This record gives sequence, structure tokens and C-alpha cells, in this order.
Amino acid sequence: MPDYNNPLPGRRRAAMVLLVARDGRLLLHHRDDKPGIPHPGCWAGFGGAVEPGESVEAAARREVLEETGLAIATPTFLCDVEDKEGRGDWVSLYFVQGSFDPADVVLSEGQGVGLFRREDLDTLRMTPFVRLAISEHLVARLSGQG
Repeated sequence: MPDYNNPLPGRRRAAMVLLVARDGRLLLHHRDDKPGIPHPGCWAGFGGAVEPGESVEAAARREVLEETGLAIATPTFLCDVEDKEGRGDWVSLYFVQGSFDPADVVLSEGQGVGLFRREDLDTLRMTPFVRLAISEHLVARLSGQG
């Protein structure tokens, strides 16, 4: 029987959340720079694999809590995308707007976090599918066009 929760059979299902501060800046995660992990040293949202029996949205909330110590409200679905440059995961991206501050983050993995204005993202080494999701989906949603 096909797994309708995973449109790419045999590929890992993942969830990622983009945290948007009230002033519109993005709180991003600076990934570890270790060989063998997807997108080492890149900036990205917070996320990871969906566990067996877990909904994608529950995985998104769990991953943010595990990686940052922040409990988020219900995330808003943004888009599904294949991480073609990484392991080929099928990733559901979400976003949450709130009062996010790097000082409130208890980071459990990665090199750090930072708050960035959208116009400054071009200067960052970012995970390609996250950059695309921000430019093609998040910007429109935040401006009320999507």
C-alpha cells in the first residue's frame, strides 16, 4: 500500500520550521560543519526526520523544541519540497511568527543561531531548498499575497 504521507517512496520524510520574528527577521540555525551531514555549515530552518507514526506537523513542533528549547504554536504550512542537493528528503516547510530572540534559544545542535533580515539572506551560505522556499513562498505569505 502506498504511503500517502510520503510522495517520494524510499525517501526520508522530514519537516522544517522557519521562525519569523515580529519585525520580519528570520531566526535561522547555522548547521554543524561536519562531513557526512546534509548541507554542512549552511544556514537553515529548524527540523529533521518524521518518526514512524508521527504526523509531519508534530515532527515540526518536536524538532523545534529539541533543537532550540522553544515550544511553538501550531505552525503554518508553507510548501513541500524535495531536498535535491542533500539526501533527497521530502521536506514539508512550515513557518511560525512570534517574539523570537537568539538569547531565548537553548541550542542542542549546530554552530549557532542568528536573526536575519530577508534582504541580508543573499550574503549567507544557505541550504538551497530553504532559500528557494523563502523567496518563492514565505515572502508572498508574509506580504499577504500567498
